[in-house]
Amino acid sequence: MFTLFVGMKAKTTKQSRRELQAAVDRRLNACVIELAQGLLRDFPKYGLVWLDLGDAFLSFGRYKEARVALLRAIKYMRPEHLYLPYSYMGHLYKSQGNYRKAADWYQKAVDAAPGDAGNLIYLGSILLKAGKNLEAERCFRKATKCKEGRIDEAYYNLGVTLCGQGRYRAALDCFEKALELDPKYKLAEHAIKDMEGVLSIKGTSNNGLHPTADTPALKF
Repeated sequence: MFTLFVGMKAKTTKQSRRELQAAVDRRLNACVIELAQGLLRDFPKYGLVWLDLGDAFLSFGRYKEARVALLRAIKYMRPEHLYLPYSYMGHLYKSQGNYRKAADWYQKAVDAAPGDAGNLIYLGSILLKAGKNLEAERCFRKATKCKEGRIDEAYYNLGVTLCGQGRYRAALDCFEKALELDPKYKLAEHAIKDMEGVLSIKGTSNNGLHPTADTPALKF
């Protein structure tokens, strides 16, 4: 059980970090802010703590403070971990509706960790919001080839993008692949029903033509 030891004078760094991690895991963001600021008073170059602080500020819409904290995280974190604050900066600008800057930061995260599907999914999603469907499609396709991250989400998002282009048969293939990777993926289940329905409607409206005649299946 998480406990915030208010007023404790003598506390090891390990204990403080453990408390902070417990608060982060439980999304107790007000506690995260207080604990992180306490740690940073003694260890101002603790990059991961700056990251936690920035994320907590972001959850409350405290964008200026979040940006300062994330820039500090970028300054002090090891190169192999920089994709994390880059990604969070993308979240920050996405929350503010600045899709161009969000895409720039997500691209930095992709470049820093090219084998992780998550950053490509973030980038593809923001490109989709910006109306750049073909660019988003390319991102999601790359994400399906990654060895790390939620590959099922990559297929699902690729399916959504293809569906938006009217490519229902190809979208269905993606949703089925997503469900194969995660049999409990409810969004994929729902999307499959939607695609089966629209393909049935399309087949009827085409007077007996095969419903997939103008939407070739996606080849993996």
